[in-house]
Amino acid sequence: MAAQDRLSANNLENLPAGISGIGYDRERLIASNVHLGFGAFHRCHQAEYLDDLAQQGGIDGEIGINLKPPLLAEDLEPQHSLYTRTLVDGSERDTRVIGTTVSALDYSSSPRECLDQVSAATTTSVTLTVTEKGYCHVPATGCLDEQNPEVLRDIADGLSAPRSLPGFIVAALAQRRAASGGPLNLISCDNIPNNGRVLNEVVMRLAALSTPDNLGWIEDNVSFPSTMVDRIVPRTTDADRQAIYDEFGFHDAAAVTGEPFRQWVIEDAMRAPRPTWEDVGVELVPKVAGHEPIKMQVLNAAQSMLAFTGALAGLETTAAAVGDPALRSVVETV
Repeated sequence: MAAQDRLSANNLENLPAGISGIGYDRERLIASNVHLGFGAFHRCHQAEYLDDLAQQGGIDGEIGINLKPPLLAEDLEPQHSLYTRTLVDGSERDTRVIGTTVSALDYSSSPRECLDQVSAATTTSVTLTVTEKGYCHVPATGCLDEQNPEVLRDIADGLSAPRSLPGFIVAALAQRRAASGGPLNLISCDNIPNNGRVLNEVVMRLAALSTPDNLGWIEDNVSFPSTMVDRIVPRTTDADRQAIYDEFGFHDAAAVTGEPFRQWVIEDAMRAPRPTWEDVGVELVPKVAGHEPIKMQVLNAAQSMLAFTGALAGLETTAAAVGDPALRSVVETV
């Protein structure tokens, strides 16, 4: 693949018609945010809010880190961490370049650099989308699963080479304390009830088991706000990447596609400076608990119903199911 055929900073000034550029100077961005689990959902959701702020003159950028496969850097490094986000609404497509990612790292190949990013004084918020399994917790209680093999290895090794998400965070916080990195917001964005409380629980328990001297500092300096997020973002397929090439004439290995609707609700309980997310539609609320049942019992329930009945009707996607008049009418009337 020729370099000019790949989305990058080299062709950012000569984008074809029909695609929105970034509209701001990337050199001004400060990597104040780190995101753990830099998959399609985050790149199409929270990253878009950050890009919205940059379009308004904000200077908050982010570092994307994948603690587990798939590998990230090999797709984004050749593109100078740029990628396209396409929103699909029927036959309508809205594509724009997201430019707020300063760099992308894989923990498997750059463990020290990943830890350094979280402990850096310029980092004030760490967001997470690592799936429920990544928290190494007991779902029934929200407590750390102390028999988890990765957790056991982290404790035995004294976090010298953390393997679990809680282990990585505790090691990074110990390094941050030693470097006088200052307060930090740890913001779980995974679909777990009371996700902030769960993250707090597993981090504090593993800290107690591995680096108890850090407990007081974590309690005084780290916040764990709960959140609720929503946007349908299917896994990117070769067809999605081909559609970008067919329409715009360049390859984008990190392209993401989603629906227009989005929502992000964050508990307003942060201790460190943060982007002014509320300026671009994020809801900062005293409690997130009231929003979770709406998503689970209305949005997620409707999607599940369409998936199950659509499959029985021989339809392959939720989009096809909602396009069926009979199935759509059930969602609209229930």
